[in-house]
Amino acid sequence: MSLLVDRLPEDIDADPDAIFDAFVAWNSERGLTLYPAQEEALIEVVSGSNLILATPTGSGKSLVAAGAHFAALTRDVRTFYTAPIKAL
Repeated sequence: MSLLVDRLPEDIDADPDAIFDAFVAWNSERGLTLYPAQEEALIEVVSGSNLILATPTGSGKSLVAAGAHFAALTRDVRTFYTAPIKAL
């Protein structure tokens, strides 16, 4: 089982499709299939767009956040992830 960071493309200016495919392949190795909202959000993220993902609890927003961090690493960008301690 490989680490997600092991999937980083060699080229810092990697094609968005290659970034998306690498993230999806890593998830597939773990038996995860992305929900349609996750796929759509990740396509926007790897393309460099900003995004607000408003989906119900348990719909995979954290996995999209992991994908956003992965995409940022391919561009050598620093990222931060925050989450509330209690449900709002």
